[in-house]
This record gives sequence, structure tokens and C-alpha cells, in this order.
Amino acid sequence: MSIQRARPRASGNLAPTRRGLLRAGVLSLGGLTLADVFRLRAAASTAADRRPKAIIMIHLSGGPSHVDMYDLKPDAPVEYRGEFRPIRTNVPGIEICELMPRQAQIADRLTILRGVQLAHLHTANEFYSGFPWQETPRASVPGEAKRPALGAVVSRVRGGGSAIPPYVSLDNQSDWERSYYLGPEFEPFRLGGNSPRETMDDMGRSRDVDRSRLGERARLLHSIDTIRRELDRSQSMSAIDAFQERALDIVTSGQVREAFDVEREPQHIRARYGEKPFPVIRQECVKNYHDQGHPGRSLLRARRLIEAGVSVVTYCVGGWDTHRYNFETLRAMLPPLDQALSALILDLEERGLLEDVAVLMGGEFGRTPRIGDITPDGRSHWPEAGFLWIAGGGLRTGQVIGGTDDRGEHVIGTPIRMQNVLATMYHVLGIDPATTFPDHNGRPQYVLEERDVVPGLV
Repeated sequence: MSIQRARPRASGNLAPTRRGLLRAGVLSLGGLTLADVFRLRAAASTAADRRPKAIIMIHLSGGPSHVDMYDLKPDAPVEYRGEFRPIRTNVPGIEICELMPRQAQIADRLTILRGVQLAHLHTANEFYSGFPWQETPRASVPGEAKRPALGAVVSRVRGGGSAIPPYVSLDNQSDWERSYYLGPEFEPFRLGGNSPRETMDDMGRSRDVDRSRLGERARLLHSIDTIRRELDRSQSMSAIDAFQERALDIVTSGQVREAFDVEREPQHIRARYGEKPFPVIRQECVKNYHDQGHPGRSLLRARRLIEAGVSVVTYCVGGWDTHRYNFETLRAMLPPLDQALSALILDLEERGLLEDVAVLMGGEFGRTPRIGDITPDGRSHWPEAGFLWIAGGGLRTGQVIGGTDDRGEHVIGTPIRMQNVLATMYHVLGIDPATTFPDHNGRPQYVLEERDVVPGLV
């Protein structure tokens, strides 16, 4: 097991003064050079000098197969073990699917959670908030209220403060990440589609409108809104103001636009993440999902956004609901995902960000360990067991936590729940999950009801 250590960061002003130079000269007589003084000053920087912790959440929509990816059972009967072989990683005793060799080389930077139990709902609500429900078409779990997504809570607690939005959602469905009673101004900034250049153009200012005209329009809109506010009874104008301010900041700020634009990255960095989208699979394999997406481009964009100051970036990719042709689908999708994930982790590490950025990946449940569903090689839903994957954030990595039986059907010991995983993420972010916010009825609601972190991660 390896534990990532925090790298010292320099404090705000390191410009040497005349007095400092003289003092350094005296110290150098005792064996300390000016460079040593700077190193000591950097090492003495407080936690307040560090960048705020951040989270990247990657949802594999549809229910990725735990027994074919991170919890293989090579000794199980043939009707269970599947077509893939496990391979060794750089951590003794940990094995993962042969189609993910890049992650095998960096297993010391991540932790695999096995024996995860989630509700049997085909949504990402539980992944993002800790609470399971489904807008449509199935009924929600009885008694479960709709709760804000983690990103919305972070937005509420940390606020904005700059043109950079605190919470960005890439390629996700709007119903899966909501702010609910926190207020609509804490919804994520949503970015979707597979045409980055068109997206960047949409975020820019029209060539026919210069900055002065844009400012005049903003002032006129403010004047109109002042009149409307006097008539407002629902207190929704504050949310509208927040939306308008965010939109204006994004349109006028080159920093925001550049953060979203992966084309600004050097070619070798883009190639490292992978420049091709997920390959086209049989259409019937991907029923009810949008285009499976471009993992390399999306995760590179996530890194750029985090580096620019976004606190929470979420990315959703469909295509993992493998009732049909499970092995054919995974053969196509695992290699590009493996490349993009490993590139993200190494890129964050090389930039000195991995200690401050936690990466969480998973789906809504696992797949049936016994093979056979709509097609003979398909796997159906299996909420009894699944997996999650965590890296960075100063957490303990290079380990497996939890487990399942010899066929991957049932959890051994205590199941891992999503609220405990998100409690761990809130710990990384420095937010107390016992914090309460009033709901629409004025009743205080905890951020999480189950607030213990996952044992062994912190």
C-alpha cells in the first residue's frame, strides 16, 4: 500500500528583498544557501496556502460489469468467469482485467472498492448525491427524498467568486445532478455534445457586439430586472441574477473559454489521453443511450477545468448496460477508457495536482455473475455487488477494500454504501456531511444521513 504525500507549495510572495538577501547571505555561512531559504519558506507554507481540494466524478452509465473489470473470478465455473483473464498490477496481490494494462501499471495510485451495494435504479442520482431515486420511468425507493448532488453542495458552501464556475457537468442528463432546495443558482454548468469547437463558439461573444455594447445590454437588463424584482414573490430573482452574472462572466472571460477548449493542449498531451471516441458498437448494445462519447477528450477537459479552479467536474458516459454482447462491448470500450483514465491520473500527478484532486469512478450497479441474458453472452443487472474506483485526494491508495464471494455474487463482510463513499469525498473537500440545509418545507436536511468514511481510505 502506498500513501501519496503532500508536496510543499510556495507561499504567496517569494520575491527576495534586500534584507532577505543579506539574511540569506549570513545563513549561507552556516551552510544554508538562498535556494535553501526559499525551500524552507515553501515547506513552511500553511494549509491555507494550498489550492482547495477538488473532485472529478466519472459515471459509467448502465451498470459496468464488476466481474469483468475489477473483480474477476478466474477460478469460477465457465458460466461465471467470462472470457477475460486477470493480469497482475504493480501492487502485489491486486489483479484487474487484461484489457486495462495501463491502469495495471499505476495501481499504486488508486484504490478499488469491491462489494459495493447500490439501489436497483437505472440512474446516477445515488452516485452523485448518495440518495437513490429515479425521476422516470420507475418509482423511487420508498421514503427517499430528492437530495442535492455533491457538486451543488460544494457550490453552495464555497460559492463562486470568479468567472470560473465551481461545478461543471460534462455529457450528463440534467435530472441526475440537481440542486433542489439549495437553489437553482447552484445547478452545474452543463456542457454536452461532441463538437467542441461549436461549444466553444457558443460560449464566446458575438463579433457584432463589442465589450462596451455588451456592458450596456447588461446594465439595461439590470434596470428591467429591478422593476421585476419589486413584483417578485417567489424570491427567484436571486437565482436569475446568478445565472445572468455567470453567463456574462463566461461570455466576457477568455479564461473560462480557454479552460473548456482542449484544442489548446499540445498534441502529445491529447494523444496521451486518446484522440478517438469510443468505437461504434452494435446499435442494439447501446439502446436508450446517447453517443457513448469521447473519454480522452472529456477527461482532458476535466483536468483543464480543475486546473483552472473548478471544484467539482462530473463526466457521464453511457453504453455499459450490457444485456447484449457483454464481452464484445467491453472489448471495444475498455481500452479507450483505460487509456484516458491512466492519462488523467498521471497528468494530475505530474502537475502536482493529484494530492489535491480525488477521482471517483463507478456505475449504478454490477452485472449478473452468471452469464446469459438477452443474448447468451449478455449480463443483466446485479445490485447485490458492484465496484467503485478512487484515486488521488490524499487518500490511501494501492489497495483493494471490500470483497465478494468466489463467484462475485454476494458481498463478503459489510457492504460498501454510496453515502460512505461520498462522506469520504466530503472529507477530502473539507466539508462536514453533518451540515444541514433547509428543504422546501423549512426542515433541516443533513448533507448525508450515513456519514462514516470508508474504513481504510482516510
